[in-house]
Amino acid sequence: MMRGVRTAAIAIAAAAVVHAFAGHYLAAVDLIGRLVAGRDAGVVNAAIATAVTRLFLFFVAPGWAAHVVVRALVRRAGYVPPK
Repeated sequence: MMRGVRTAAIAIAAAAVVHAFAGHYLAAVDLIGRLVAGRDAGVVNAAIATAVTRLFLFFVAPGWAAHVVVRALVRRAGYVPPK
């Protein structure tokens, strides 16, 4: 059980760090100007990274955390599924 919790925590922390760095990069540049000039592929990469990590943090991470909590509560209550 601890391995699953550790994996979830590492994945969520990594997504949060990538989201923070990509968002910080996007906030510091003129997006439209760089895209129109066509000289910076980093803007596109940062936008994709921000979108993917935001989707992960909004949809997958809460569900994963809820799953871990429910499993811990079930295990603590001593529930044994029928065979």
